[in-house]
Amino acid sequence: MAEVRAPGVYYQPSEQRIPPLELRETGRPVFFGITRRGPLDRPVRVTSMDRFVELFGEPLLEGYLGASLRGFFDNGGETCFVQRVARLEGAPGEAVALAAGRTLLDRAGQPTLRLSAQDPGTWGNELRVTLRAGARNQTFLTRDADGGAEVLQVKSTHALTVGTLVRVHDADAEHWAAVTRVDGKVVQISPPLGRRFASAAPTYVEPHAFDLEVRWFEKVERFEQLSLFGASPTYVERVLNERSRLVRVQALRPDSPPSLCLPMELLDAALDGGADGLEDLGPEDFIGHDHGPGARRGIEGLVDEADIDLLVLPDLMAAFERSRRFHTLRDVEVVQDAAIAHCERSRCRFAVLDLPPGCDHEEALRWRRQYDSAHAALYYPWVVVLEGGGRRRTVPPSGHIAGIIARSDRDHGVHKAPANEVVEGIVDLDMLLQDAHLARLNDAGVNCLRPFAARGLRVWGARTASSDPEWRYVNVRRTVSTIAADIEEGTQWAVFEPNDRRLWKRLTRLVVAYLAQLRERGMLAGETPEQAFFVQCDAETNPPDSIDRGMLVARIGLAVTRPVEFIVFRLSQRLEDQAQDEEE
Repeated sequence: MAEVRAPGVYYQPSEQRIPPLELRETGRPVFFGITRRGPLDRPVRVTSMDRFVELFGEPLLEGYLGASLRGFFDNGGETCFVQRVARLEGAPGEAVALAAGRTLLDRAGQPTLRLSAQDPGTWGNELRVTLRAGARNQTFLTRDADGGAEVLQVKSTHALTVGTLVRVHDADAEHWAAVTRVDGKVVQISPPLGRRFASAAPTYVEPHAFDLEVRWFEKVERFEQLSLFGASPTYVERVLNERSRLVRVQALRPDSPPSLCLPMELLDAALDGGADGLEDLGPEDFIGHDHGPGARRGIEGLVDEADIDLLVLPDLMAAFERSRRFHTLRDVEVVQDAAIAHCERSRCRFAVLDLPPGCDHEEALRWRRQYDSAHAALYYPWVVVLEGGGRRRTVPPSGHIAGIIARSDRDHGVHKAPANEVVEGIVDLDMLLQDAHLARLNDAGVNCLRPFAARGLRVWGARTASSDPEWRYVNVRRTVSTIAADIEEGTQWAVFEPNDRRLWKRLTRLVVAYLAQLRERGMLAGETPEQAFFVQCDAETNPPDSIDRGMLVARIGLAVTRPVEFIVFRLSQRLEDQAQDEEE
């Protein structure tokens, strides 16, 4: 540090430090499904089934999302995202999701507030609202106020704040106004007084407000001393929209006089008009669209969610079984194609896909032939779980598989194949496969679940849906995707830096240090670093024409560990006479 001897400006150079590359957290799935309530078309972080119920309500019996989430948490998953799916737009006559609501009238009979359930769905029809309005307390004038006065001297300003509606009255007249300023025991109001009020009359000043209570079964929310004036700290629109977990409110701002502006009282009044929007749920409601910020939905709306690396669609099958717009299995295929395409575009995501319900191994093989992508894997067959009352139910396995992937990533690393793992939370399989069927399915790239007498029900496959041998295994594809995403994110600092040999060397050192760390963790194969990876960023990868175009190119090669699929023991038997000949 430069020695400071006199007042002035001193220059102290400091070396720019570049943070090292770090391995990101993986095994964070997003579940697309139908729910009783909750936000639509945006993923919400969920860390337990209790949290899911708090945000989305009890799982719907006609859907598979609840069972899939339980399977995720039962198998070691800790954090996931849930994106609610419903039909929001449709042709006339189609069932779309609507939020229950109720319009509140003021004392002049004009609409003053529009209450709506926080989220669309029939759940909002069960909301009950109670509203009470009136004076909270009163004080009185301590100094006379002439007609046209805007300032009042009062004994106490308790319950008087900016935006409070007040009634100034004596035995003969009254005046309604809103408080615009409070300073000690001086209150400023608008509109000004219309006549003189004497302090000896006496003249009272009463603050008026209203209380709102919202009830949904045992859950009750209470909001007190609400105001209709935007300047008030208890402005109804601000308070409810920030604090309520059940309703939203819109102030309609009628032109009623202050004396009649308060809402009329309600007692246990119901909201109505809520609809789930599930009867006409179509493939486009899962796929969605990306029309820019604020206009994104469905799978295509995940572009801003950096923490998600797995896609799970358990309720795609529920929609196929129940929705009028899922006419054939071709509609299911369209959605799965869109999920795969999204994962391929994002490069760091992977789709965990289910096969249609009730298909045998031949149908499973035919379904598998429809896809060819390293960014997806198919799991078969469906699994049997126990629900309330010990009822057996067959559900898709994708949620359980996502939990196994999350647990394996956390305990071992993304390079470990998520296979030969016990599937927790299930009691049986929908179909038991013979060894010949398992062999054909595995060879085709369908990952099977199979029972072992002493080892439980296990995942017995780790293959992607790709025909390319280089991307045959789930862990290889996900490892390379994770490494690529880490390097891309961790080298953003290099953009707009001078494209010269010094930058190439700095970039090479950074990536080599990162890959060496991964090799020490066992993520890369090879007895030496040279066998595990290489990084080339020099004049050969960056010729003058590439530099002129503003491009920096680095070549990176990886030797990712691959799983053992087949263990072969070669046994030979020594005959007794051969053994005796050897002894002689």
